[in-house]
Amino acid sequence: MNIKSFQILSVVTVIAVALAAFSIARQPKFESSDVAGERVFPALTNDLNKLKTVVVRHREGTASLDRSNGTWLVRERDNFPADAKKVDELVLKITRLAKLEAKTSQPDRYERLDLQEPDAKDSRAKEVRLLDGEGKDLAALVIGKRKFTLGSKEGGTYIRLPGEAQTFLALGEISPGDKMRDFLVRDIADIKDKQIKTVTVVHPDGDKVIVGKAAASDASFAILNLPQGMVPTSDFAADDFGRVLSVFLLDDVKKDTGEPLPADKTIRAEFEGFDGFKVKLEYAELDGQNWVRVVAEAPPDGVAPATTEGGGEAPVDWQKVMADINARSTGWLFQVPAYEVNALKKKMAELAKKPETTDAPKS
Repeated sequence: MNIKSFQILSVVTVIAVALAAFSIARQPKFESSDVAGERVFPALTNDLNKLKTVVVRHREGTASLDRSNGTWLVRERDNFPADAKKVDELVLKITRLAKLEAKTSQPDRYERLDLQEPDAKDSRAKEVRLLDGEGKDLAALVIGKRKFTLGSKEGGTYIRLPGEAQTFLALGEISPGDKMRDFLVRDIADIKDKQIKTVTVVHPDGDKVIVGKAAASDASFAILNLPQGMVPTSDFAADDFGRVLSVFLLDDVKKDTGEPLPADKTIRAEFEGFDGFKVKLEYAELDGQNWVRVVAEAPPDGVAPATTEGGGEAPVDWQKVMADINARSTGWLFQVPAYEVNALKKKMAELAKKPETTDAPKS
């Protein structure tokens, strides 16, 4: 987020806070409260241009999101890009927070609102701090349960300011997330199965599966290296291979040191497109986690992309698509959900079977 973006955000925030105050004023339920409508951080709108870091702390750990040259980076993941939209949305929601009602000030009751210390055992609380370039707080709060029924379109959130005993119900729904994936840019690739011509998968023991289509319009993939005398287990047995790169998302990330993945655990897959591009994956399950290395290859020079199936769509610029994948993946190993790579674990024995025989009719 650059300075211009913050200025725009500030204007939007002022309008949003005014609308929030109007909404609060129309809710008789809270008219008796002496804090209703009071902004939690009244000076924050003017301080947004000083914002340098957003820190989210919870029982699973800490995510420090640093703003650098207009982008957000995750410090604990070697400055891998953070999801700027999510960070900006979190900042905006904190800026808009307005108190509705004072709640308990007794620490032994914090747990009921998920407002105990974030690092306490079984705590569901999250602490968020907005810091300037010198590490000083622009805003800090502990975020607890959400309240969905306030008689208005927008719900509320229970909050507590660090070092203060008083808790509040505030107007605004805030959910910072508590997994590293909630803060990272998760996209690895998004290549649809209709754009994949062949997939070749080689297992550590040498077992090989090759699937493909003769044309992009084919409904399903065929097993191209089916053993003689065998048939597919179903008409759709090979289809999952072609879908691996469709909405391919990461859960976590770490620096790629270049050290080879264990040879006895690594599955290698190559996806080749009808337009000549290739995407190569190395996949290994390590300590119960699924890690992949991704390398993309653009089509050879002079290969013109075909029009995407579906009618009327412009040809895909595969040079750019492959360059974007490499820009995201070069120098990184991605931890992915198991469902993303389950297809790559399938061996030929799971895909092929002997034909079913029927007894000859008796004469």
